[in-house]
Amino acid sequence: MVGDNTAAPVGDIAGGHTVRRYDQELAKLRGIILDMGQRVIEQTQAAVAALVDGKDTQAYRVLDREPQIDFLSLDADEEIFRVIARRQPTAVDLRIVLALSRIAGDVERAGDKAVRIARQSLALREGGLMPGALPSDALKDLLRKLDDHACCMFERSIQAVAGFDVELALGVFEDEPRLFGASDEARDFLGQEDLAGFTPRQIVCLLTGAHALERIGNHASNIAEQVIYVSEGKDIRYRNREILIETLRRDRAS
Repeated sequence: MVGDNTAAPVGDIAGGHTVRRYDQELAKLRGIILDMGQRVIEQTQAAVAALVDGKDTQAYRVLDREPQIDFLSLDADEEIFRVIARRQPTAVDLRIVLALSRIAGDVERAGDKAVRIARQSLALREGGLMPGALPSDALKDLLRKLDDHACCMFERSIQAVAGFDVELALGVFEDEPRLFGASDEARDFLGQEDLAGFTPRQIVCLLTGAHALERIGNHASNIAEQVIYVSEGKDIRYRNREILIETLRRDRAS
């Protein structure tokens, strides 16, 4: 187990400084990231609706709203620089600031993946070759399943950031096999040689969209890693997931 400071309750990790203004700055930074995260989830769901159901208006809405996440990302960067310049954080405080910086980057990149899905939806229907929803119910179900897993992981990771909650972070890791399984199913379906009703160009658009969904789930896992970094004081990147989950659960129960 790590020392008392890193294993302290969330309230002790996230606040309680002598300088109340410091707590407010960290809370503001986290608030920006949580706002970004919620917008990414909404963007992803709208982009998938465009891809699966042929709702071009949803795709254009995703493109129109992209700058909102970019501006929030800039706000997060500015707040991070301000905290470092004013407070010169060390130890646990520095770990929090560094983790939030990495988290903000992953959230912003996840938003980029939602935009990629929206663009693929529009490219899929260029020239009116495929108006409306996808002609394959099986494919629609596979993409929706992948969307559900990716969005569930991402939402859980953002909730974990709100309280630096290790249990929620571990739940993100436990969802990874389902995400990868759904991604493999969609990829295998689109790799069929006799896939009727789709041109090679359209299959590429769909594969790109499916891969973007998987990457959103990957960003959720990256965020969960940073939550554990703050809460436990351990850099767990590149660690075997099954062993990691078992070890952290055992340590927390002891």
